[in-house]
Formats: sequence, C-alpha cells, structure tokens
Amino acid sequence: MGKRGPVPQPLAVLKQKGTINITRAKQTNEVEQSLDFVFDEIPQPPETLSELAAVVWNQMLMQACRLYGYISFIDLKLFAEYCECWSELQGLTDLCRGNSIAYEDNNGVKRINPIYKERDDKRKLFIRLSQEFGFSPSARTRIKLEQKEAKAQEPEYEL
Repeated sequence: MGKRGPVPQPLAVLKQKGTINITRAKQTNEVEQSLDFVFDEIPQPPETLSELAAVVWNQMLMQACRLYGYISFIDLKLFAEYCECWSELQGLTDLCRGNSIAYEDNNGVKRINPIYKERDDKRKLFIRLSQEFGFSPSARTRIKLEQKEAKAQEPEYEL
C-alpha cells in the first residue's frame, strides 16, 4: 500500500508562503535533532553472526554510513537478522542447486522439494527486511536522509 496524501512541502517554502504551522514545524525539527545516536563509524558485527553474515554486515553498513541517520544503534539487532537471513538464503540456494524442484513420493504423487519451499520463505523474509532498511528501490524513494560529505582535503600546492 502506498503513502497517502500529498507530499509535505519543505519548511523553507512554507515560511516564504506564510502558511507554516509553527507547532508542526517544531515537531519536525525535534525529530531531525533526535538523530544524535547515529553511529559515526561502522560497529563490529556481533559474535553470533556467521562468517558470511559478518561480511554482509560490513559491506552494507559501509554503504549505509555514507548517509547520515541511516543506521542507528536501535536498528542493529534487526540489521543482524537481515545479515543472518542473507547468509541462510545463500546456504539454501546452494542446496537447491544439487536437488530437483520436484520429487515423487511413495504413492507416485509429485511434490515440491521442501528445500525450495524453505528458500522461498527465506526470500520473502529477506525482501521484507530489505524494505524495512530501504534497501529496495521503491523503499529508498520514501527515505529522506542527508548525504554525509566527505572531508575533502585541499592539496597543498605552492604557486
């Protein structure tokens, strides 16, 4: 289900028009200021994660840290589940490569291999977690965060 209603206008535009609601503007400023708990560097993966999940942890957090406010300490437990889900999905995909999608049981009835059912369930969970973090294209359009500017060092040239 999509978002409802018109997209809110920026505060600067509302101020220029003279139609700003001061109480709502204060609420949005408080929300923007409450992002002080965001990590400035990549936190270490939990020890409970598998090796592949730890690799995904580092790769995805490195990309997400470029955006201010993308991952906070509150999000890390769910993000660990995202990484572990990816790791399990890769394991199930490897198992599926060696097995056929269907088999016949003792009565001669064709059935779907349970590994494929498990992989499909894991894929659905992975997609849901990806949407929660804005890792899908449609979810990213709903997220508005500031880009962190890299500290550019001026080259020291003498003319």
